[in-house]
Amino acid sequence: MKKRVKRAFVIGVLLALGSVLWVVLLPTLVAATIRSRTGFAVQVDQLSVNPFTGDARISGLVLKNPAGWPEAAFVDLRKFSAEVELLSLLGSKYIADEMVVDLAQLTLVRNKEGVLNALAFKDGLTGEASAGQAPAGGGKARQFLIRHLVLRFDKLVYADFSGRRPAVKEYSLGLARDLTDVDSLTKVISPFTGAALGVMSDAFGRLFKVQPDLLQESVNTLQGAGNKTGETLKSIFQSLEKRKP
Repeated sequence: MKKRVKRAFVIGVLLALGSVLWVVLLPTLVAATIRSRTGFAVQVDQLSVNPFTGDARISGLVLKNPAGWPEAAFVDLRKFSAEVELLSLLGSKYIADEMVVDLAQLTLVRNKEGVLNALAFKDGLTGEASAGQAPAGGGKARQFLIRHLVLRFDKLVYADFSGRRPAVKEYSLGLARDLTDVDSLTKVISPFTGAALGVMSDAFGRLFKVQPDLLQESVNTLQGAGNKTGETLKSIFQSLEKRKP
């Protein structure tokens, strides 16, 4: 009986120690792995992953471009959390019950060679050899379903150094949207408007190897709907203006 109690006590201590080490060392291990694979510097205030429930939480994540890039800034993420159905990770369709993405700023940078930093980061992380190249003919993207997506996005910066003169554009988005049943990239970029929509559609198309024509058609549809809404509002205001005494 005493041996069983001692054994249970030892197992409990080991599990507690393992949990502490997991929490303390995980951010450092993840940051070191990302930097060694991609060259991008990583800083994480808090990171926790529960392999038994599928919950993942990140706060205060900052990604910076490697040395030699014309701009250092890349990702400033205040918070990310996800509740994932674990079995979906083994299948062909990724399913999350809830996901929160809270971005303070995203800086997309195209260097002198025309390489997009987001694509270089993704290719380095996944070990693909096609870094910086647009997909030829489009690849088959993995299906996904996010039942509830909370998207907060303050600022988007697009810096293009591939031309003769650098071009830097800033977009103050101020997005705060709740989206349900998100199962396509079109639904992810639908909250964006104007020129920012074009920037995000280009980045998403390259990142996830979506057929450019298909995504562009969706973008044109969204932009067309926005233009029609603007024309309708303009005609209403013109009519009201004419009726003034």
